[in-house]
Amino acid sequence: MATHYTRAELAKRVIRKADYTPCEEAFVDTRLPGREGKLNYCIIGAGVSENENQVVNLSEPHGFNLGGVSLPTGKINSLHSHTTAEVFLVVRGDWRFFWGHNGDDGEAVLSPGDVISIPTGTFRAFESVGSDDNFMISFLGEDDPGHVTWGNDVIEQAAAYGFYLAESGMLIDTTKGDSVPEGTPVLQSLTPEQLRSYNRTSQAEMEARVYNVERFPGRTDAFADCALAGGAKTYHAIIGEGAHEIDTWRAHILNPHSFSLGAIAADPGNGFLPHRAEVPVVLVVGAGSWQVTMGEPDDETSFEIDTEDTLSIPAGITRSIRCRGDQPGLIYLAYGGDQKVSITWSDAVREALDSAATGAPLKADS
Repeated sequence: MATHYTRAELAKRVIRKADYTPCEEAFVDTRLPGREGKLNYCIIGAGVSENENQVVNLSEPHGFNLGGVSLPTGKINSLHSHTTAEVFLVVRGDWRFFWGHNGDDGEAVLSPGDVISIPTGTFRAFESVGSDDNFMISFLGEDDPGHVTWGNDVIEQAAAYGFYLAESGMLIDTTKGDSVPEGTPVLQSLTPEQLRSYNRTSQAEMEARVYNVERFPGRTDAFADCALAGGAKTYHAIIGEGAHEIDTWRAHILNPHSFSLGAIAADPGNGFLPHRAEVPVVLVVGAGSWQVTMGEPDDETSFEIDTEDTLSIPAGITRSIRCRGDQPGLIYLAYGGDQKVSITWSDAVREALDSAATGAPLKADS
């Protein structure tokens, strides 16, 4: 069923790079030596930020959270673990990831375009090893991704800098006059037995969870509209079931994340022709300039988005996504949920497919 939104309602879902608002003290580790200067962004959903003053650009539930991080070169984001999926997309700069109970089980240096999915329950950390002009997009599974579990060194040192972390995930800053509320349990260091319950991930296992569209082949026939004028594109199935229409094709990373992640590369004038999907999808521009049109033919609203911009498309609305300008483009698509996403093409696309006699099976309206 088609869904109507006003232009003003849709405009709130367009989040420009310039709209991303950093928090300098989003986490308990941000005052520790070697950790200073980390900037945390909550673009869609509050993520796991521990600071109640963190700005969230769009709070509507999507089935996952999307944020960002930048970090001065040579500074470290401390060892920590999550209870839901965590995925990073490197946008700018070079980053070294390392993991394990003590951070010595393995490491990987990632560059722009790399996507890494870190197994739930694995302690991980990262640092910028390139330019100070750096940025990563982060995806966290579920609407409520829970709280961060920090390495013992963070918990043990934070109190010396006036930070305490309640078991509820609330950051308590005693340097600003706050005190630990009476009866509020604060996070304690993990016991050796508790630490042993966390995953150990080998170098080979982690390397298998890295993807870059420049190094892996996509498919140029992943959607029915690829055969039509304006629909040419290469689709990369990175994580999960996604929305592609090839039943025998599987993504690079298969375990459930509460979202799927793919990417399309297209030349100007091409992309997705009008269609619907019954789950929310978030677009993150990796390269180029794109036009996203939402609504029915007699009530369409278009927005232009550029590199590092984000746009949330609500479930059920008709949309088209087209690379514009004079340069090829790349755009990432995160669909809410672990289920296979069904595409419903517009009547005009279905008629064009019939006329072209491509033989591609048409999806019945849901």
